[in-house]
Amino acid sequence: MGVFVKKITIFFILLTWDLTVFAKENFTYLAPNGINDTRHVYAKELLALALKLTESEYGEFELSPSTPNIDLKQSENLAIKGEFKNFFFKLSYNDELANSLLAIPIPLERGIVGYRISFISSKTPDILKYASSIQDFRTKTVVQGIGWLDSNILSTNGLSVFSISSYDKMFDMVANQRVELLFRGVNEWLNEFNIFKSIYPELTYDKHIALHYPLPRFFFTSKDNKLNAERVKKGLLLAMENGSFQRLWLQHYASSVKASRLSQRHIIELENPYIKALPSDYQKYNISMQELKQIEQANYSPPPQ
Repeated sequence: MGVFVKKITIFFILLTWDLTVFAKENFTYLAPNGINDTRHVYAKELLALALKLTESEYGEFELSPSTPNIDLKQSENLAIKGEFKNFFFKLSYNDELANSLLAIPIPLERGIVGYRISFISSKTPDILKYASSIQDFRTKTVVQGIGWLDSNILSTNGLSVFSISSYDKMFDMVANQRVELLFRGVNEWLNEFNIFKSIYPELTYDKHIALHYPLPRFFFTSKDNKLNAERVKKGLLLAMENGSFQRLWLQHYASSVKASRLSQRHIIELENPYIKALPSDYQKYNISMQELKQIEQANYSPPPQ
């Protein structure tokens, strides 16, 4: 009887060991906020890429979505509370946020999202045509999302900002002239335009100006998730080294950046006063103006594999 019990005990120890060895580490990504929301697809794919490149050192992984239909401010609060396991989500860095969450200081969009062009109504196509500074449209109302650092930046620079939680509703508001402007990153707007133009026929975009301010967007996670944050950082750096980071960026953003025609726009520089404590090291990962020009000229090729 004693031998039998001993064998059973050994069996369960080995079974438990096998389950531990082969268990996949679960990571949570930010789910869409509405059926038309594709903003987080790139971040999800980049997170998967970073984790895949570090499997040999850290083990296998699996990805799960967060609760759907939550805005960025809610995401931030849920991350601080540790609501989701290994929750990594893309968010614009600000000094206050860095006190509550752990940032991985690699700009996921390579700095391009700091260039902003505006959706407008087709009934007011020249609303920004003659603007040479922000003073020229301070009487206009800009809609932005709750939890977007852009809302604070634009307000600080003197614009009237109306913030809402519904992503889809912003496009409705600008198309139907309930507000005048909706600024989006040059890497974001084209996909959004293709989605929402059929829903809101009066939706169009300004072709004359672009705002610019530094807007580094990093992966954030909870302060106590240091080990997995180090894994993600290693994976992102490996992706930079082998060119897969840049190729994924091009796959998602090159067409929108090209269609933005930044070289033909008047660029209005604004201050971002919310990143004063951030070291400038992250800037070495930003895309160069030469690369942007090559994308516009359609002769940009990704690094070789």
